[in-house]
Amino acid sequence: MSTTCCSATTEEPVPALVVLEDSCCETPEKVEAEESSCCGTTEVEAAPEPVQESCCCGPAKTEPEPVSCCGSTEQEPLADVRTGLSLADAVAALGGSVPQATDPAPYVLPDWLRATENSLAGAKPWHTVADRGEGELAFLPGFLFDADPIVEADPRTYLGWQPKSGAVACCSDTSSSCCPTTSCCNATDAVEALGEEAFFPTLLLGSPLGCRSEASASVEDPLLVADLIDHIVPAAIEAGARSITAPWLHDGPHSEVLALALQAYGGDLAFHGENNLLSLQHDSYEAYLASLPARKRRRVKEDSDRAAASGTRIERKDREELRPLVGRISELITENRQKYSGGEDVTHIHALISALVEGGADVRAYLAYKDDQVAAVSVTVRQGKRLFVKWAGFDYEALGERSGVYFEIVLDRPLRDAYAEGITAIEAGPGADDAKRLRGFTPHRLRSAILVADTALRPEVAKLHAAYGEARREALGLGAEEEPTTAIGRLKAKLLGGSAYEPVKPVQPEGGCCG
Repeated sequence: MSTTCCSATTEEPVPALVVLEDSCCETPEKVEAEESSCCGTTEVEAAPEPVQESCCCGPAKTEPEPVSCCGSTEQEPLADVRTGLSLADAVAALGGSVPQATDPAPYVLPDWLRATENSLAGAKPWHTVADRGEGELAFLPGFLFDADPIVEADPRTYLGWQPKSGAVACCSDTSSSCCPTTSCCNATDAVEALGEEAFFPTLLLGSPLGCRSEASASVEDPLLVADLIDHIVPAAIEAGARSITAPWLHDGPHSEVLALALQAYGGDLAFHGENNLLSLQHDSYEAYLASLPARKRRRVKEDSDRAAASGTRIERKDREELRPLVGRISELITENRQKYSGGEDVTHIHALISALVEGGADVRAYLAYKDDQVAAVSVTVRQGKRLFVKWAGFDYEALGERSGVYFEIVLDRPLRDAYAEGITAIEAGPGADDAKRLRGFTPHRLRSAILVADTALRPEVAKLHAAYGEARREALGLGAEEEPTTAIGRLKAKLLGGSAYEPVKPVQPEGGCCG
């Protein structure tokens, strides 16, 4: 038996084949009828004159086809990518609405982004859309800042820098005041030595007031998201951006693609914090509560008893019911932010809550009244089958520091309602980790990515970024990441900077700068 280049078999020896340039193989002088070629030819009297661009079994074609003679070579069509868009142009390019097959957070949807643009000084929209045809779309929001924005949106924050105002980024707080006793906020001098011009103008990928670096798409295809970065990075640098950040990469296929794509252009990744998530796997709140160990059930009951004894009345208000309350809600949330030195102010929060109400989002607030005054609030947003706990605010003078109201309005009431409504998951954000883990929430890693245009500065930026990430881990009570034991785990760790999760063991007060 002998085999031709196209896997035909014959009992007799086959004459020597002559390989032509730009072709698979040349048909021999004469092939017996019993022989078969790769494309099913049965008998050929004599080989035709060699054709320079022919394939092994057919005449030359002027235009290449997606299928070759020896197998399919069809490729995914390239996406048409437009970057640096205004929100109106991005939504128009998407056909009028942001794609949501990938179930994005509410913080990357148009109403929220519009309110961000209107309330956040210096935020210039830089949104990106990829269109691969046949309804395959992807969207990545972004904002360009010419100068120092709020601390959460400043790239230097993720290298351990702090502004003279003392503000700290609370999108992933590590304790009551984010970094009070660790070295993660002690690199200000080293960062400032690099010069402000090394970082500004800066492009932030994601939603700066939503603390989310996330793309949304109409198909579950991470490669479509990679097309976004392939256009964003060169276009932004050509437009004058000195740095590009994705400060809040949540674990998930699309975020991993964003991380890998930024790394491919010279970006650096580091640990940033942890988000608390709970998957609702029981038929009712009562069944969920019964599933907790006895010690945890007892603690939840103690928290509930303290709230009941606090002298407060708790109510839930939804959507339009919130309109007359937006002012007071914003004040309470801002007071909480200021208590922990957060960057958001009352203007941002008022604009965002108003935008959610105006846009018809499923936004609800849990309000605690003390002497007929709103003394505490928790604001949540339902998106699809997920509930996001976004803000909390307290009048500590009226309630005291240990009233138990925090647990009732931030965790327990939303949990009861989520089970009653058939919600499948709750995202409660960072902060107050002990209380959340007590109720079954699990930690999910957040990473930050930073890319500076000046290649000479990249080693120093990577060093500062890594030190910041390690200090964040220390502040959360985490040890070094465990070495993966599987091949895929090692590959992932090599590409993405590790994948181990450890339990968080901080001692924290009620609440925290992010609720």
